[in-house]
Amino acid sequence: MHIKNKLKSLLKNTGDMALKRRAGIIIEELDLHGGEKIIDVGCGDGYYLYLLSNLGMKLSLTGVDFDRRALESAKKNLWRKKVRLVHGNLMSKLPFDDATFDKAVMSEVVEHLPNDVRGLKEVKRILKKNGTLILTVPNANYPFLWDPINWLLEKLFNTHIKSGFWAGIWNQHIRLYKPRQIQRVVSKVGFRVSMVESLTYWCLPFNHYLLNFGARILANDKSHNLAKGANKFSKSAKRSTITDLFFTLTSLVDKLNDLYMPKSFGVSIFLKAKK
Repeated sequence: MHIKNKLKSLLKNTGDMALKRRAGIIIEELDLHGGEKIIDVGCGDGYYLYLLSNLGMKLSLTGVDFDRRALESAKKNLWRKKVRLVHGNLMSKLPFDDATFDKAVMSEVVEHLPNDVRGLKEVKRILKKNGTLILTVPNANYPFLWDPINWLLEKLFNTHIKSGFWAGIWNQHIRLYKPRQIQRVVSKVGFRVSMVESLTYWCLPFNHYLLNFGARILANDKSHNLAKGANKFSKSAKRSTITDLFFTLTSLVDKLNDLYMPKSFGVSIFLKAKK
């Protein structure tokens, strides 16, 4: 209960409901115990490491990413936190010994890899025996409302926008996955899959574009009035009226996902497995 309460507080300023739902299930399903060594593979700006480092548990945390700019961002976001950040490439060999970590988080990473099997084999190598892999990928069965433009392009013309603002869920992704597809890939590597679940079906119309547009507005908000309470790395309870209205609306829509979720459809796919 202690971790759930902490997590709820840490997630309150996360406006992206799909990310908030992913983060919640990732932390809960890690089934954390004090003293464990945990690695975030493809840690990006360090968001999951931020959550893990603020749970009040003694954990050994490491983040690895191929993008040096992302690591610089993570360094700023994790200021004063005891988190090791390392540059590494899943397509070669990560700078860690075999069987180093108890658990690995790999969220929204596999879809970027030229060779998903090779990348997952490298993660398996650095996990201890019976180590846990927590993984999420974007769902090929994403809801129409999340990204109507690409949804229509795929259904009508078998194509999509590959990069830029209008790329939506496809931006910089080599592939999307269906639940059975990612389960087959992970099993092929030798992991024992115990859980596969689609996340976030109900959302606002053009949700992905609203998030991108909102992020650009907040980035250019020199007065910082709009950004109050909208920083996922902030514990501030203060919000502007506009920001508070957006959070309230998205939260109301997101609650529908607790009432009814189609089995294979959603923005993301969550997977849990053991080495």
